[in-house]
Amino acid sequence: MSEIVNADKLIAKLRRLSDSRTTTDIVLTAANGGGKMVQGEAKLGAPVNSGELRNEGIQVKAEAKSVGEAIAVVYVTKEYGIYVELGTGPVGQANHSGISPEISVSYRSTPWYVHESQIDVGPYHFQKVGEFYKMYGQPAQPYLYPALKNNEKRVSQYICTYVNKRIKEIVK
Repeated sequence: MSEIVNADKLIAKLRRLSDSRTTTDIVLTAANGGGKMVQGEAKLGAPVNSGELRNEGIQVKAEAKSVGEAIAVVYVTKEYGIYVELGTGPVGQANHSGISPEISVSYRSTPWYVHESQIDVGPYHFQKVGEFYKMYGQPAQPYLYPALKNNEKRVSQYICTYVNKRIKEIVK
């Protein structure tokens, strides 16, 4: 989660100058724009196999929390998206640099088996044991957290610029 620097003063000024509906709409639009910046970089940073995660699996949603307060959430719609971000199994536990230090991940420490009928091996070279493939997990390939961290200043600047512009329009 990220806090916006210097926006509090502008939003307080906005509250004094406009009604609550206008204030909420402006802050909501600003938060959504900031979320779109993070979403764009997350899409660029997401590893590509079929392209589903990058093309349609990373979304942004902005919602108003109260008058002058909104939050934008960048999230994944593909079930496997979080496993790509954080890694899985013993391999993920050994290779998870770049993920958010604010979350605690528990990795399975032993390999597991998947029946051959439940998996499309594709280009992967899984170890086959009879009718099963032995799985050790995958390394973390962070794309969400780096997108947030890389854009904190840009998002903060964008929100401040947008709110300031709207304040000037209201004052006219």
